[in-house]
Amino acid sequence: MATDSPMFTVFIPTYNRAGLLPRALSSIEAQTFRDFEVVIVDDGSTDDTAAVVARWKARVEFPVTYVKQNNQGKHVAHNKGVELAKGRLFFNLDSDDRLLPDALERIWRQWEAIPEDGRERFAGVEGLVLSMDGKRLLSNPYPHNPLDASFLDVRYRLRVSGDKKHAIRTDIARRFPYPVFSGERHVRPSMTWKRISHHYVFRCINQPLQQVEYQPDGLSSDRFRLRMHNPRGFQLYYLEDVTMHRPWLSRRQLRRSMVDFIRFSFHAGTGLLEQARLTRFDPLWLMMLPAGCGRWLVDLYRLRFRKGYKPNRKATRN
Repeated sequence: MATDSPMFTVFIPTYNRAGLLPRALSSIEAQTFRDFEVVIVDDGSTDDTAAVVARWKARVEFPVTYVKQNNQGKHVAHNKGVELAKGRLFFNLDSDDRLLPDALERIWRQWEAIPEDGRERFAGVEGLVLSMDGKRLLSNPYPHNPLDASFLDVRYRLRVSGDKKHAIRTDIARRFPYPVFSGERHVRPSMTWKRISHHYVFRCINQPLQQVEYQPDGLSSDRFRLRMHNPRGFQLYYLEDVTMHRPWLSRRQLRRSMVDFIRFSFHAGTGLLEQARLTRFDPLWLMMLPAGCGRWLVDLYRLRFRKGYKPNRKATRN
């Protein structure tokens, strides 16, 4: 089955996870479907990650690519992984998670079940996740199995929430890289999936693909710090909500997104005239301006009492 272009690229972004990384690597070895390569992007680890990967690479039979970059954030590592990928489908496996043994086989079977003449409109296959002990679903199931729908439809119209894992066509992932802002190390992952939704759907299945474990020092462990250190990424995220993705949002969601756009615009140093221009002089911007300014002032008040939390006003987009 193996070809010069493998079916899957299993991509692992990692940062100081030498102790947990072997769990993820072992789950790749255990896959029942064998037509894949592995790409690991080390986002500037200072532990033994390189040695762990080197020992593993020396004993496995499938291709493994390891690169190390300066610490720039998971989204930059993702962009690099997509650049290096040779597989037709790109699967992201976090370094502290674990693939179920038949995960790639399940995805492959679902992908092959899509008629070839209709496959162009599909971005990939998406499934559910389990807790690390395997006892709890951490995803709300889809209303139909399978369900062919975009991320925006699943989240906002069908209101299916919870963590999901998917394999995406590598060519599409290359067309939709994460934006990178100088001095910032985080962009919300759903920014890309929302953009893709305007063009493609996923084959969504009520089958678990991966077991996950949320670490105490993970990205979501301190949301306030994450937001304050990455204002331009959040500003763009909410700007796209109130412009590009507006038809999917309820009135309440639209108001909240506009408030957050104003809030993070102030943190990013974007003045009122530029905010108005970015929102295309939307009357809703003017209506929500007091609330957005209020949220910004509350953030500034909190910042006074938390050392090391300084808005990144000088960040610029690359």
